[in-house]
Amino acid sequence: MVLKKAAFYGEPVEDTEEWNPDARREDAIASELASSGLLDATEVHVTVKGEEARLTGEVYMREEIAVAGNIALSVEGIKRVRNAIRPKQRHLRSSGKEDDARAQSRTL
Repeated sequence: MVLKKAAFYGEPVEDTEEWNPDARREDAIASELASSGLLDATEVHVTVKGEEARLTGEVYMREEIAVAGNIALSVEGIKRVRNAIRPKQRHLRSSGKEDDARAQSRTL
């Protein structure tokens, strides 16, 4: 096994210990959302002030909104979540099946 220094887009990863508590909680929530496998959080934005997290952005399925809120609430130090995530507006294509297939693939 080869161990490499942690990098993000070729840049060294910052020392998160120097971040303020709000930034560390934002990072923790974003990491949990990204790794959960229960939702596509690529367009979800997280901000934290004190013990409150605010989630904004869009997801494909309405069910993912509640999942994101529960994940954020599970992070240590978060007591309240303001969930302003919205479902993506479906753009009607010739048959509309592409959106349905994309949404269903994440529910397996």
